[in-house]
Amino acid sequence: MNKQQRFEVLKDEIWQNYFFKRNYEKAISLDVPDIDDCLDGGIKIGRVHLITGSGHSGAVRGFILAILRKVMREKPFGYVVWCTNLNSSYGVLYGAGLAAIGIDPTRLILVDESHPLHGIAAMEEALSAAGQNGETAIEIAAVIGDYAQLSKSPDLWYKTVRRLQLAAEQGNVLALMTGITTQIIPAVGFETYWQISTAVTQISSDQVVSQLDNYLYDSALWHVKLSRTRSGRQWTGNLNWQFSTGRLSHSPAVSPQTSYQVRTHQLVSHVA
Repeated sequence: MNKQQRFEVLKDEIWQNYFFKRNYEKAISLDVPDIDDCLDGGIKIGRVHLITGSGHSGAVRGFILAILRKVMREKPFGYVVWCTNLNSSYGVLYGAGLAAIGIDPTRLILVDESHPLHGIAAMEEALSAAGQNGETAIEIAAVIGDYAQLSKSPDLWYKTVRRLQLAAEQGNVLALMTGITTQIIPAVGFETYWQISTAVTQISSDQVVSQLDNYLYDSALWHVKLSRTRSGRQWTGNLNWQFSTGRLSHSPAVSPQTSYQVRTHQLVSHVA
């Protein structure tokens, strides 16, 4: 066998191992075929995914909760470890609200840590614990952490991403790194990079009040930009998340400005 033949054999072995590993990896479908195609079947378990967006709208945390609901259904006995600053100005998690949108708050383990390095260390510990077996071990479905200002230190940032990726692979757990920023941050080393913001919609004046209530209180609408995937494909569009079913769906383009238009005679004021 000459060098060229050995090279071809080695190349075939690499490709076979790649496709075997890709098919072996568990993926959670996000219900939207175009997104699942970009992700080679869905969001991968055992990988670290980066999710960012602007603050104060709740879009980032809302999107994370949509993913968590799917993960919890996939792993009905698994816990979610969320390493976050509970005193953050971006809002706190509310148990009754989580239950109302189909997420069991008793399966959340909150690690209150304001220092980003300590929070990352807690993430790594949780991911490592997920790979341990024994009578006292608990099943961990996902681990979430806030990167805060960590991304502004490139050397430390890349080392952190690599350590988390190795821990996620060993524990076979979904890991989500999240943060609030309007800037694009380095995504090298992450499986995917998502940018989430609140989308707006226009309700015509012909819709009745009951329809308006159902629309406003049973769904959330986000503008989503998936700019990094393993396949190299990207996706940009609007996603609607329905609380009652937990399903995500692709919504058509909407008006750039919020415009809720309802006939005035349909509304009744109870304020004297």
